[in-house]
Amino acid sequence: MKKNKSFLAYKFKEWARDITSLANPLILIFVPFIFLGVTKTFYILLVALIVNEVFASIIKIVFPKKRPDGQTYTTILEKIDAGSFPSLHASRTTLVYLTLFSSTDIIPIKAVFLLVIVLVILSRILLKKHFWIDVLGGFVLGLLIWIIVSSV
Repeated sequence: MKKNKSFLAYKFKEWARDITSLANPLILIFVPFIFLGVTKTFYILLVALIVNEVFASIIKIVFPKKRPDGQTYTTILEKIDAGSFPSLHASRTTLVYLTLFSSTDIIPIKAVFLLVIVLVILSRILLKKHFWIDVLGGFVLGLLIWIIVSSV
């Protein structure tokens, strides 16, 4: 019975890694490009993603918070990567998939976009990369930037 638990735990962690990869910056540029094409919304989203990276990185530098796994750093770039708050995965995913959510009227697709946000956020916690407050902070940052750029 213990082997089944470890196998299931292994598969669950593997699935969480797959889900968290949906917040990879390359995917977060490619997927909107497929749905939006070369449009004003797409270009605004690209600028918003850059703004998101800058703000989150500044927060991580000024207010460093260790990740649950205790990742260490020696350089400023490593410090940003090792910072737990706010979750860049959560902020990026929120920003991109809310933009896509607002660009369609098809309810099942809207539901998938919202589900991706939730699953990526949960995956970051399950993989012990972030605490709840970190993903909540990332979600709020992504939401705020999305609200601002949505009015452009």
